[in-house]
Amino acid sequence: MKVRRYLVLAFNSLLSYCAGLWAYQFVLWLVWEQTMSEGDLRAVQYWAGLAYVIILVPIYLVICSYITSKIKTGLLRFILYPLSCAFIFVLPTLFILAAFGGGSPFSAESFLFYVFFIATGLVFGLGYALITFVERVKAGR
Repeated sequence: MKVRRYLVLAFNSLLSYCAGLWAYQFVLWLVWEQTMSEGDLRAVQYWAGLAYVIILVPIYLVICSYITSKIKTGLLRFILYPLSCAFIFVLPTLFILAAFGGGSPFSAESFLFYVFFIATGLVFGLGYALITFVERVKAGR
């Protein structure tokens, strides 16, 4: 049972990462009418993935566990999971900026990473809500 839960959470993490990458590319195309070269795509995948795995996934899990332990209403949890995960989008962006020796948190590049990490938070939170809902239904609660 625990192994299956971890596999589903890993899939949720991968799905939310892909959603963030898609959102990054979509906003780049929508706002600036640009596409990413192969080299840029690999750089974004690497740096965003590094920040995602090191910073966000552990924080997402702590946030969702905390909400699960403190909030008993299912609908409120469903709303708080994605919103809480999305609201910490600045942390990984600052990590990426610091890795490159600084930069403006108000630059166009920062905005694209904000979109990336907001999207990952929303998708991760919704996935976590779905996972807990299915587990509760299976447990008969």
